[in-house]
Amino acid sequence: MKTPVLLSLCFCAAVASAQTNTPPETVKEEASSGLTFLYGADLRLRQELYDNIPGDPADPFGLYQAPSGKNANYFRYRPRIWGGLGNETFKLYTRLTDEMREYVVKNGKRRDDRSYNFPDELIVDNFYFEGMGLFDGFLDFRIGRQDFFDNGRPAFGAGRVLMDGTPYDGSRTLFFDAARFTLHPTAKSSLDAIAIYDNSRNELHWGRPTPDPRPTNAIDPRDQPDMDQMGGVLYYKNAEFQALPFEAYYVYQHSQDYNTAGRHMPSRSDNTFGIRLLPQFTEELEGEFEGAAQAGKKGNNAATRGYMAFAGLKYKPDWELVKPAKPFFRAACYYLSGDADRSVDGNDTAWNPVWGRWPQLSEMHCYGPLYGLGYWSNLTYPHLGAGANIGLHHKIDAYSGPMFASVQDGLGGGDSNYEGWLTCLRYDFPIWKNPRGNGRGDIFGHIMGECLQPGDYYVTDKTAYFFRWEINFVF
Repeated sequence: MKTPVLLSLCFCAAVASAQTNTPPETVKEEASSGLTFLYGADLRLRQELYDNIPGDPADPFGLYQAPSGKNANYFRYRPRIWGGLGNETFKLYTRLTDEMREYVVKNGKRRDDRSYNFPDELIVDNFYFEGMGLFDGFLDFRIGRQDFFDNGRPAFGAGRVLMDGTPYDGSRTLFFDAARFTLHPTAKSSLDAIAIYDNSRNELHWGRPTPDPRPTNAIDPRDQPDMDQMGGVLYYKNAEFQALPFEAYYVYQHSQDYNTAGRHMPSRSDNTFGIRLLPQFTEELEGEFEGAAQAGKKGNNAATRGYMAFAGLKYKPDWELVKPAKPFFRAACYYLSGDADRSVDGNDTAWNPVWGRWPQLSEMHCYGPLYGLGYWSNLTYPHLGAGANIGLHHKIDAYSGPMFASVQDGLGGGDSNYEGWLTCLRYDFPIWKNPRGNGRGDIFGHIMGECLQPGDYYVTDKTAYFFRWEINFVF
């Protein structure tokens, strides 16, 4: 099934949406008919630099020779424009996106990559119809191409299982082709039912990039094989008890088979069950605990299973001495199961990140994992962090800790489980805030850096780093 067909079918069926918040970039103008016009645009400018990142970003079964490190220095330009029409109950919305890149250095060579040249590829990034507050507020729905990202945060938990439907193209897009229901049994609880079909290549595009069209979903980018994915989600949220809000979910995902590096990779189906607890111990101390288990099989009848766990505490002291700054301290551990004898044809106990293939805790991790592009698996990462909200819209966040492979699978080339020490730092800041508060005219950005001193899991001991600055303009 191609994406345009899915969208047509979605507009003929009554299905799906949760927390249908107006996107933060939306600007509204009232029309005389009582309808609301939604329109706006933004421009994101980035420069990213990295070097010595160990591993191979596309080698889930050791099919390629892993390089000792990768380096790059490039600029990214992402313009978007959106528009829509609606009222308090219904809305039709669309957004168009493009992204160009200019490489200064890639893999040690200067300007050897002229991909993503202007005008590159204009794509339909969002295109959906939604209804809000139907049946006295009991039902919301959203049908079509949409993000599962609300007001700057993942819409479902911390996004460890369900966040990015187009992981191959990075942060250019995040969309899912989906039908989404939200039921509100009470004022503080909701149940989402979602059907998803993600084509590996976006057919709603204009332009002839290389490749044409660009893939949006692949694990192995060497030859960019097609890998369509589909599935369904049930996601329950309950905040009735202020001291212990919780979420519970079931996610089914089917990934089609594909060929890469002369090997046939069988299809895979996984059932993931999880729960997330958000205890509020005191006004200053809160926690987050998430656990999930999955089981399924490949197209060759080999079994799959995996486990994920996260535990964290966050302390937010109310210190008069540092006001108006609001400091916080954090301790956490993230665990993902691995497989010591992972193979194409055999059983697989490594965690499948499902639709959680995005940076999560590290941008660097997306460029250098051994399991596939953005493929979080076989990891134990205990870490400590601290930061502060400094005045209006300023925030600093830093964390650091040792990374381990949960099991020694040999893919790093070394003889230890110790992957190295990872440290991350990010500073978000405003440049201009429109006093009208409608978002138009805002300018904001961030700078961030990551450093990894590799351990004996890898064959390299070169210090790896990642750095990025970013400026956003909203029109």
